[in-house]
Amino acid sequence: MKLKLLLLFLLNASFVFSQQIIVEKVKLIETIDSQFVSEIPRVKDLNNKNSKIVEKINAEILDRFMINSFNQSGLDEFRWHEVECGSELKGDILYIWFKGGYYGPYLSYGEDDFYFSLKTGELLKLTEIPFQSLFSLSGYLDFLNKYWLDGVKKEFATAIKCAELEPYCSYYDIYSYAVEKDKLVIDLIDDCYPHVVMACSPNYRKSIKLDSIKPFLSDLGRYMLIESNYMSKSIIEKFNENILLKPRMPNNLFFFGKIDNKYAFSMAINIDSTKKVTGYYYYDNKREKISLKGQSFNETITLVETHSQKTTGFFELMISKNHDADGLFIYDDENDYNSKYLTGKWFSTDKKKVLNIKFTELKTNHKY
Repeated sequence: MKLKLLLLFLLNASFVFSQQIIVEKVKLIETIDSQFVSEIPRVKDLNNKNSKIVEKINAEILDRFMINSFNQSGLDEFRWHEVECGSELKGDILYIWFKGGYYGPYLSYGEDDFYFSLKTGELLKLTEIPFQSLFSLSGYLDFLNKYWLDGVKKEFATAIKCAELEPYCSYYDIYSYAVEKDKLVIDLIDDCYPHVVMACSPNYRKSIKLDSIKPFLSDLGRYMLIESNYMSKSIIEKFNENILLKPRMPNNLFFFGKIDNKYAFSMAINIDSTKKVTGYYYYDNKREKISLKGQSFNETITLVETHSQKTTGFFELMISKNHDADGLFIYDDENDYNSKYLTGKWFSTDKKKVLNIKFTELKTNHKY
């Protein structure tokens, strides 16, 4: 048995190490007005010109750029604008990124990245560690209120006045986070408006000393930001560690919206392995936390709210695949068929008074 395992290891090792993978940059000129050059990544195995794995990776890259060849003469149309690209290879994982413009109805800019297995050529899915997972259940909302919301709301007010319409993004769409020296640096997402009013997009960045945010962090957040060298690791090292860190993310959900379209509220709940729910909510104008306890069952979360040890109301939250024009659309970027709608109701203690909830945002640590 030991001999078989050793042979299997040696075969696998020889397969990986026999590869000599490089990523070259192929220059292509857009076909709209034939002025701007892009650099498109193409993978090669110098030890195997007929590698099926490389062929599979390159097919994925071609598909992303909506072309069928890396040769200019073989292209009827190439609509990309000044694309830049780069790569990193470590072990049996290849990371490729690109950024640039695309000529659609108008010129738009964006960026994307890929992780490939060099064992199979398969496109790998990144396990994300979302920003809210860095915080404890109460710490996330407390952090936002202390360091983020006042400033970002001012930016939104300026943006709305400029564009004369509401942005796509929300106050809670923190696009990136990083540690620079002894500070946590966070940025608002920059994709908030259509191209015609892109100049009006809110632009907000905040730097906070790590020592100041310690009380708000979860165990995971303290590990990632303070106790380890996670934030200084390479892209691929983070990719591998994220797989190990995912089980450490508690199933926390953060809801934002209005009750009866009047009373703005924020809610934080945790669902444990037995589907037991605990947490709190508050009205945004008071921020007095009201305790919540309940149960999650199939598509419904039922909650009892208590204040001063007295039951003061009930919530019923529904996350369903059934279309609801008044619900918050929860997009699943992996599978459109998994996209859902979030709706809810608040009930008085005697259940005679029922108020609809209009959700504006949901942030979770895991796919729901």
